[in-house]
Amino acid sequence: MKKLIAILLSLMLVCGAVSAMAETISIMYGGGTPRSIDPALNTATNGSNTLRHACAGLMGFQLDENGVPVLAPEIAESYEISEDAMTYTFKLREGLKWSNGDDFKASQLVNSWNRAVSEELAAEYAYMYGVVALNDDGSLMISADDEAGTFTASVVAPTPYFLQLMAFPTFMPVPDHADNDGVWATNPETYVGLGAFRMASYAVDDVIVFEKNPYYWNADKVTLETINCYLAEEPIAIQTAYENGTVIFAEGLPATDYDRLNAEFPGELQFRPMLGTYYILMNVHKDLSPVGGEPMSIQDQAKTRIALGKMINRQDLVDYVTRGGQTPATGFFPAGLGDGLNMNIRASETYGTWYANTGVPSEENEDFTIDQVEGINELIALGYTYTGSIEGGDIAFSDIPSIEFSFNNSGANALIIQYVQDTWNKIGIPSTINQEPWSTLQSSLVAGDAEAARMGWIADFNDCVNFLEIFLSVSGNNYPRLGKDLGTYTRNTELTADAGTGAYWGPNGDQTWVEVFDGLVKAIQLETDSAARAEMCAEGERILMATGGVAPVYFYTRPVLIKSTIQDLIMVDTNDTLWNYVTITE
Repeated sequence: MKKLIAILLSLMLVCGAVSAMAETISIMYGGGTPRSIDPALNTATNGSNTLRHACAGLMGFQLDENGVPVLAPEIAESYEISEDAMTYTFKLREGLKWSNGDDFKASQLVNSWNRAVSEELAAEYAYMYGVVALNDDGSLMISADDEAGTFTASVVAPTPYFLQLMAFPTFMPVPDHADNDGVWATNPETYVGLGAFRMASYAVDDVIVFEKNPYYWNADKVTLETINCYLAEEPIAIQTAYENGTVIFAEGLPATDYDRLNAEFPGELQFRPMLGTYYILMNVHKDLSPVGGEPMSIQDQAKTRIALGKMINRQDLVDYVTRGGQTPATGFFPAGLGDGLNMNIRASETYGTWYANTGVPSEENEDFTIDQVEGINELIALGYTYTGSIEGGDIAFSDIPSIEFSFNNSGANALIIQYVQDTWNKIGIPSTINQEPWSTLQSSLVAGDAEAARMGWIADFNDCVNFLEIFLSVSGNNYPRLGKDLGTYTRNTELTADAGTGAYWGPNGDQTWVEVFDGLVKAIQLETDSAARAEMCAEGERILMATGGVAPVYFYTRPVLIKSTIQDLIMVDTNDTLWNYVTITE
């Protein structure tokens, strides 16, 4: 409560400044203090949108004549793609400068990319550079000509989404003085970039202030002078700041107040389209064998996780809990995602469906959905002890191990986890809740010290491979630990100690994750036949879903409160938000 009060008081202090000077605005992305706003180290959407104030890539986003965000050159003035689509050459804008006034050189892009993939940095997003070709010595096949102002990159295969990657933070240049701990990104004197704004001050769990960058290549078109980016995580604090007029943009809102907010702020509560999936993840090193019973094979434990995922009535959850226009997930790939052949893979017969009857009452007992009955029957078939029956509505398991949920209290997360916990408890599946700040939870997930958690993945670019790459064995975003060792997790058993790295996966349950999944993703990256590639993407989703390590819940929307006075804000369905050319009308 003290933290909440402190945030509100801090916000109220700047309220006068906001109204007194139209060029100064205050906003809230939610999620609290990002773990890092170093472009190479950040993995969170709130961190990405925060760092976009000060950093920029070869490509960026602009609004077209219809007000629709489109990909466009940013620090690059133009680009050329070789006839075989294997080489990209970017011509940089003349006179580019860092936000401290130092000249920017094309070779600093080479330095930045090499840093991003270095073992010393150990960036969680380093795997995204897998599309870049390598020299014989294993280094990235990239080069720069400082005199000509060009940067060249070769790819391993024609990559239709390569230009989209050039707008993603991981590929944005950082200064040569950037340290590998990300400390440089917390100090206005060292945090320099090529974006429309530059950091003026940084305060953990309070505010990051950005001021207009006079050295930005298009500074004449930037009208905002100051952006106060507040780092609140508590939904009530965020909502209150908007209601009292302190901030003009807010997300991470409490879903329980949507009706009232719609009534009090007509047209200002918007559910923006977003290309992503909210899911429950489960650490494969957690032993789900019956308590006091015989050890259960790793493959059967995967079936248990799948059954637990079917217990969630996704239709009820989006109708009565999240209430933000989301749609129930039928698989891990979200609706609207493409694969190079299909514009919306969820509408393609090539792809499977895992929760087709998530909201359909069962004929055995209408209090259960068809999916829930399937899950319960699977748990029975696996040998868990139970009493009661589905028909009687009193079935209850007694020997399923308790599962600890970790989550951060942002948006509807608490309500969602409570809903899942209540659903499980009704049939005797015990669980506990561990609430952590987002930055702390991210660290726990990276280290492997989490049994189950809420998680979401928003597309970095619109292609199915982006939703598969995060589960590569080398990916720092692979929180279920598929293909990974224990990390810091200590509640495993001897049986599950090698659950991530052992030969338990694939169609026959006898391949390592590296063999069955990493190789497939690499093949997808190299495949040029669109039909064959679509089949591979579908197979990748099937392999992932068969682990039970992810239980997709719903496909995202982006609930935001936004004042009608904000003009020309760029909001992309990949959750990218840019304030570069925003104007505030009276």
